[in-house]
Amino acid sequence: MNLHSELTQIIELEKLTAVFQPIYATDKGELYGYEALIRGPSDSPLHNPQILFDTALEHGLLSQLELACRRISIKRFAQLQLAGYLFLNVSPMIFLQSDHPHGKTLSYVRESGLKPENVIIELSEKYPIEDAAVLQNALLHYRDLGFRIAVDDLGAGYAGLKLWSEVKPDFVKIDYYFINQLHLDPIKREFVKSILTLADKINAKVIAEGIETIEEFEQLQALGICFGQGYLFARPVPFPPVDVPLVIQNGQRRTLSFPQLEQTASSLLQTAKTVDYQARTKDIVDYLHKHPNVSSLPVLDGKKPVGMVLRDDLLELYSTPYGRALNDRKTVGEVMNTNPITVEANTSLDNLSVMITAEPDDQLMWHFIITDKNNYVGIGSVRNLLRQITQQQIKYASYANPLTLMPGNVPIYRHVDRLISAQRPFYFAYFDLNNFKPFNDVYGYSKGDQVIQLVAKLMQQYCGASDFVGHIGGDDFVAIFERDNWRDSCQSLLDEFDDIVRGFYNAQDLAQGGICAKSRSGNDQFFPLLSLAIGVVAPDVEICNSHHDVAELASGAKKQAKKYSHSAIFLSRRNKPGHHYTGQEYAKNEGDLIA
Repeated sequence: MNLHSELTQIIELEKLTAVFQPIYATDKGELYGYEALIRGPSDSPLHNPQILFDTALEHGLLSQLELACRRISIKRFAQLQLAGYLFLNVSPMIFLQSDHPHGKTLSYVRESGLKPENVIIELSEKYPIEDAAVLQNALLHYRDLGFRIAVDDLGAGYAGLKLWSEVKPDFVKIDYYFINQLHLDPIKREFVKSILTLADKINAKVIAEGIETIEEFEQLQALGICFGQGYLFARPVPFPPVDVPLVIQNGQRRTLSFPQLEQTASSLLQTAKTVDYQARTKDIVDYLHKHPNVSSLPVLDGKKPVGMVLRDDLLELYSTPYGRALNDRKTVGEVMNTNPITVEANTSLDNLSVMITAEPDDQLMWHFIITDKNNYVGIGSVRNLLRQITQQQIKYASYANPLTLMPGNVPIYRHVDRLISAQRPFYFAYFDLNNFKPFNDVYGYSKGDQVIQLVAKLMQQYCGASDFVGHIGGDDFVAIFERDNWRDSCQSLLDEFDDIVRGFYNAQDLAQGGICAKSRSGNDQFFPLLSLAIGVVAPDVEICNSHHDVAELASGAKKQAKKYSHSAIFLSRRNKPGHHYTGQEYAKNEGDLIA
């Protein structure tokens, strides 16, 4: 199928998926609205929106595609009952087409139960046109209908500043190019400042697009930009978040600035033709013959998925001598596979992978059904799942410690922030080797690495599957427990470490119970054998705002555990940041040596 035919079919069958990216009022810590974006079928070369719209422009189908996108986006926004404003992208090229129908957007909005004043028409500069008068008249037309206006991607195309003075948009969105590395580029900062000044004079709100790092976010806050969207907060997805991320709530540095390492089944969502369970099998077979690329057809009873028609299975029935005679009159419900894998859209890819790999080889399908509150929303491809998981594993590997391959700082901090956000109580254990530097100096970095790998091995051995273990760097490790019997695991780990680590010393050092080496001040000093200090805290998740607070508590607990000349576990009583005990009060209230 050529691209023109495929695009025509996509438009006619509305094989398009609306995804939404939140826009936040960062100064108030509130969700402001969502920008609607469109994706083509995931198994099509037109999946990418840039290719999709470029192809529509090339083949004279831009108007038809635009209308389909608007209808789908508005309807889906209403179905999800999303709060705030809907930002709807409009290409200025359609204003040059005399056959483009008028009034359709307003009718779609009203049919979905929305109000035009809650919809913002975004005019993108990515498709520039020379006739500014056409643009001005079109935008004023939308405004007369009750819509508000935004100039999108400012700086990406033609001189939109002229449009400002004539149309006076309600919103101006600054292009990703000017946000990227803003904190490191003084010219970009001056550009953003000038936009803010002009926007203030025409009473327009400025929205920063493409915020990806905490540094960019902090710089924008310092400049006074109060609206933003970007991967730092959330990616465009079919089921967008409805809450405000911690990085906005607290205005502090957070590891949410890093790419999301976890995705859900909704990221695999694709549209598919569905069939009613009472449809005739003959009609479905005819459809499959006309559409050789279709391998799976979800079967519905109303909105509920009840099975899946599998191309190979159904056509095999018809390949027998009496296959057509025996099956033509049957309903789809009689010949379908009644046990397809069905998952909720918010199912993690890890859990989805477990479900699929648990299937017997002879029952494994190419597709699975995705639901939202048990109602059908689409299908997912096993091939796409494998691709996503591979990409996710690559991202995890990029954050892993290269010596132990354990999760490094980023996953550790993200895990802590996630627990705090979910208000899930946990114990944070900070592991540190005593006397490691002198050992490393005397026995060499190779043996030092072996000791670090020993700690990593023991942590993975004694911490359970539900525990999170990580390697901060050097001889510092962490374990995060959501169970109360963590003490037994830590004690067993210490006992085995103390036994095995003796094998790293020569007979003389072992006999004297340690080594002579230079201290940090350069003086000769005796250092006992390596031991392991574990400082443990149980943070108050209602008071601690982020991993920074937990790190402060854990550092204090580790410091107490390291005061002992032997391997030790110190459980701190401090559970909130900022309060420090001193003197006798400290000894009485700070914590307990439990091993």
